[in-house]
Amino acid sequence: MPSYTRSTTLDVDEDTAYAYLSDPENLPEYFPRITKVNPKSGGDEVETTAVIEPPGEEKQTVEGTAWFRADDDAHKVEWGSEGSSHYHGELDFDPAGGGGARSTVKLTIHSDSGHPGIEESIDETLQTIAQKLQQKS
Repeated sequence: MPSYTRSTTLDVDEDTAYAYLSDPENLPEYFPRITKVNPKSGGDEVETTAVIEPPGEEKQTVEGTAWFRADDDAHKVEWGSEGSSHYHGELDFDPAGGGGARSTVKLTIHSDSGHPGIEESIDETLQTIAQKLQQKS
């Protein structure tokens, strides 16, 4: 299963970054293709709506069920889906070197198949995360 990892340094502390990114309802704010998330009560299941553009095809709106888990002790967020498009991802948080109000977030995507442009998509997501958190601070 191919894995893709990128990281960036944020101008907010680890706790602030984790608090924002561990809320599944914030996903549409920083994942460019996700347009709606509806957490199901009593578990880690979420319903998602996204707009995708498969190579050689027109944009499509797709709906699905995924899981989203936030580990407060480890400051780690994980999500994924099963089935034909099985994938999962994770966000890890660490204090940035030098201390203070900075942190590093690492985004890793694991997928059953390669995806052209996935690295650029991850970079775009990390850039959006940094911008959103900067606006909130």
